[in-house]
Amino acid sequence: MSTFDPEQFLDAAITQPLTKRPPADAGRPYTATIGECKIRPWSSDKGGEHREGLAMDIPLSVQLPEEVAARVGQPTIVLNDSAFLDTSPSGGLDMAPGRNRGLRNYYDATGLNKPGTSPRMLQGRLIQVILKHDVAKDGSGDLYERVASVAKAA
Repeated sequence: MSTFDPEQFLDAAITQPLTKRPPADAGRPYTATIGECKIRPWSSDKGGEHREGLAMDIPLSVQLPEEVAARVGQPTIVLNDSAFLDTSPSGGLDMAPGRNRGLRNYYDATGLNKPGTSPRMLQGRLIQVILKHDVAKDGSGDLYERVASVAKAA
């Protein structure tokens, strides 16, 4: 167990500058392990219209090939993907065709898209991901990895 003390941390000086790591290559397949999924509420006021709902956050531990790991400086990276959830008026998952595409993609990639399975069963499953890069909106020009697609592990 960590002995991290939040109060002590607030007064502790860093011993070296914090640095960003290079992004992993976009457009190539990587093997990833799904972590513990969490549900969170979301809301948006874009275009003067208020919308809200639920999303499932999906942590992914992405294994990097040796040559990418050497350049990035670590053997794995942890990314968080999200799937917006379409719910029915009664509060259940909307099972209509075309609904819950993000969740369906993960179910298809893990072989769990069948009756009797639950999102909790995704944890620990291997999948293949292809990454893309997004540019930071703060004007820094930093690149961040995002999940472009998921598929069955090779």
